[in-house]
Amino acid sequence: MTGQRGMTIKLNGIFKDNMVFQWGAELRVFGCCDEASVGTETNGTVIRCEVTDEEGNVVSVGEGSFEEDGSFLIFSSSIDEPGGPFKIRISAADAVVEMNNTWAGEVWLAAGQTNMLYPLNRSEFAKFIVTKIQDTEIFYYEVPQAGFLDEAQAKAEEESQWVKIDAETAGNMSAIGYYFAREVESRIDSKIGIICCCYSSSPIDCWQSVDSLLSTREGKTILKEFERNSEELTEEEYEERSREYEHKMEVYNEALEAALKENPFLTYKEADRDVGEFPWPPPIGPKAVRHPGSFFESMVLRIAPYTLRGVLFYQGESDWEHANEYGAVLTTLIAEWREVFFDQEMPFLFCQLPMYISKEKKYMGYEDMCWPTLREQQQIVAIDVPNVYMAVIIDCGEFDNLHPSDKKTVGDRLALLAEKFVYGFDNVNAVSPYIIDARRGEGVEITFGGDYALLNLDVVYTSEESGFQVAGEDEVFFPAEASIDFDGRTVLLNCPHVVYPSKVRYAYVSYGPTPLHAQNGLTAAPFSVTIDKDLGGA
Repeated sequence: MTGQRGMTIKLNGIFKDNMVFQWGAELRVFGCCDEASVGTETNGTVIRCEVTDEEGNVVSVGEGSFEEDGSFLIFSSSIDEPGGPFKIRISAADAVVEMNNTWAGEVWLAAGQTNMLYPLNRSEFAKFIVTKIQDTEIFYYEVPQAGFLDEAQAKAEEESQWVKIDAETAGNMSAIGYYFAREVESRIDSKIGIICCCYSSSPIDCWQSVDSLLSTREGKTILKEFERNSEELTEEEYEERSREYEHKMEVYNEALEAALKENPFLTYKEADRDVGEFPWPPPIGPKAVRHPGSFFESMVLRIAPYTLRGVLFYQGESDWEHANEYGAVLTTLIAEWREVFFDQEMPFLFCQLPMYISKEKKYMGYEDMCWPTLREQQQIVAIDVPNVYMAVIIDCGEFDNLHPSDKKTVGDRLALLAEKFVYGFDNVNAVSPYIIDARRGEGVEITFGGDYALLNLDVVYTSEESGFQVAGEDEVFFPAEASIDFDGRTVLLNCPHVVYPSKVRYAYVSYGPTPLHAQNGLTAAPFSVTIDKDLGGA
């Protein structure tokens, strides 16, 4: 993209034809000029953004200047309602870059690890859904995956394109992103832009800067652990292990590609059965792709500060060993992302982890409580951090499968949160049933809040099926029978093994039953609390 002579303008890869930018907010355009132009050609040179509609009317303008390294950031005035198509023209001196068929719409960043990256083609019921998709108002952009800055720069010439979603293009889109956008699209007269920024099996320390991690005791703990693990292998040993792992990945990917050619709708669970389990883990060393700060530096910062409506985040499966630290580092991640995207109140919607346990732990009867602890940490963040909302998907888990195929439920529940808390729609049932308080008497009574009229257990559950457990002062938990009281918002527990209930929990295991839900389909949030009230007491 060059002018007739002289300077060359290189926009960040996200600025392409068919892009969706956020209406009602400033349009931020950023990039750099070619190295040969840095200096005399950029000193004092104004770089200008001009947005025009189909009739050629100018609807947004902005100007900026070049930094010493040739980079630039233009703040262009907002377009006050969704619409398009628009032409965006960036010019400086004799250099011009143009983007066509762009739209002012709703832009969401879908980020995290494999479960957010999980493509629609391989999700539940995809074979019945994808081929029937008609033209949508959804546009999709996937940030190129890179763990190092030089790798990210090398991929700059291969940047993704904005893709309009239809039956031909939907299959490769994030399934959660698709279902989220489809639901929001049904409520809002606007194009929906989904930016996918994901990397498989990535721990949370990859998604924020090292400085951010150093700001908390919990982040420092994770950094020290990575450093210790990195020192276990010599450089030569690491290189050898890396070559061995890369070979395993090549063999696996070839087998997976062949399987997907035969059945493009193969779920991850089916792939484990037919192709074999994904090679894991890779060796840890100073050159490991998944190192602290990696994807923040090489992926998030490649698209920041693109103007967003908000963030969708699904991550945590790789952090079960850091369950106790997770809440603190998720909090610093949210703060840093809000900083780099220039929005201190940016909505952050994330998924609480579903049920999961490996078959090895299940058959050994081993429960380390890491998954329920991490879910609890996620719940704390949703309560404590403003403008953060959590989708409860505890019921979406699958036994011995880190990558459940039901992504529609997840996308729909995220969309409900957006409709209620971001877009302000009335009468949206988005908040899952959650515990308000627990009182002890002959048994335990638990009152729930949330967006619903009635709770449902389908039947009166036996103690082993209810998901509820009660403990006395010795903190030894026993299963409890559960039923719904006449008011429809209170659960009654009976646990003869515990004379004086002191603690109660629900779905507070790695993998187990999750029968409690509202009649509108929202599942109850897991919890573990101390009982500090008696029946009839204040």
